[in-house]
Amino acid sequence: MTDELRPGQAEMVRLTTTLRMDGEPSSVVSMQNGHERQGIWLGSDPAGSRGPRLQVDFSSGSARLYADKPQKQQVGERSGNTVRLWSQEYRLHRQWLWPRLIFRVAVGERTILRVRERFRRSGGARVFDTHSDAAFDPVVTLALLLLEGRPDKIRFSRDDSTRL
Repeated sequence: MTDELRPGQAEMVRLTTTLRMDGEPSSVVSMQNGHERQGIWLGSDPAGSRGPRLQVDFSSGSARLYADKPQKQQVGERSGNTVRLWSQEYRLHRQWLWPRLIFRVAVGERTILRVRERFRRSGGARVFDTHSDAAFDPVVTLALLLLEGRPDKIRFSRDDSTRL
């Protein structure tokens, strides 16, 4: 991992999330995949993917993470402020400043992701400005954003119900 954090941005609209990082040619896309589940693809076109690389499931009492290749298997879960994913432990440090969500993610003593939430003027999207380690897997970045941002809990106004 490098010493510098790279900027990026994720936008959650209607349970569809896209994460773009400066200097990265592709984006990471998350789409609803069954009740309270988010499938995550690497690449800007999920239709061209052969299935999600990671799925975040909010249906149970605690969030669980599954890999769909070669077969669905649990690869992580969240317990309190610790997320275990592919044998790596990430610690979430939250600071709630209403109406924004601010948190950072650490591995050991090292901060690898910083996130600040803001809202678009339309009120129909939550935008997360991120700074992450350049070597940090963008799929894991998005998984951590989903775990904290809980897009399955987003409420939309009537004006947003007709927009995609």
